[in-house]
Amino acid sequence: MIDLLPSNADVFEREIAALSAELDAIDPAVIETLWDAWRCPAALLPWLAWAVSVDAWDDGWAEPVKRQAIADSPDYHRIKGTVHAVTSALSLADRPFELTEWGDQLPLGRRGTSRVFVETTIDDVPRILKAVRPLVMSAKPKSRPIVFGAGELAIGSVVMGAGLLTEELVTVEPYALSGETFEFTPVLAAGLFLEELITVEALP
Repeated sequence: MIDLLPSNADVFEREIAALSAELDAIDPAVIETLWDAWRCPAALLPWLAWAVSVDAWDDGWAEPVKRQAIADSPDYHRIKGTVHAVTSALSLADRPFELTEWGDQLPLGRRGTSRVFVETTIDDVPRILKAVRPLVMSAKPKSRPIVFGAGELAIGSVVMGAGLLTEELVTVEPYALSGETFEFTPVLAAGLFLEELITVEALP
């Protein structure tokens, strides 16, 4: 063992030097990989995720997904609290989704609120909501309420039409010629016919 202890070092100091000598057996090249998401040993990935503040972590993820989440964490924290951060979190669910902010809702939603709908089968709704909700809650602004939904979408269409027909009838009685006597009672009449036609057809 090589150390820098003086010749008058006591027993305790020599014991400490002997224990620390085991550090010499560690390959420095291994230490360089510990902070690299793509080279870190798989067993140490949870600790690396904690060190770089990965907000959402699931031990059931595949190893490439874990490494990608760690690699994306620094950039993710730069956009955290934005719409882009929420959509990035939703993309981890690997399902079609729709994010609607209050200004785009019909009717207009309450100011500052949003809705998230994830498309999935009815049987898979509980699992999807359990997986998606923590991701979105960690990505959204803390002051913004958000409503979650999941299920199947039914697509259809309704065809509507309208028609308007207007007619006007004016009747003018004849007038008397010069030099003639003609007794008549003038009558002026008008008629209005209004018809509205609505046709609704269901597509097959």
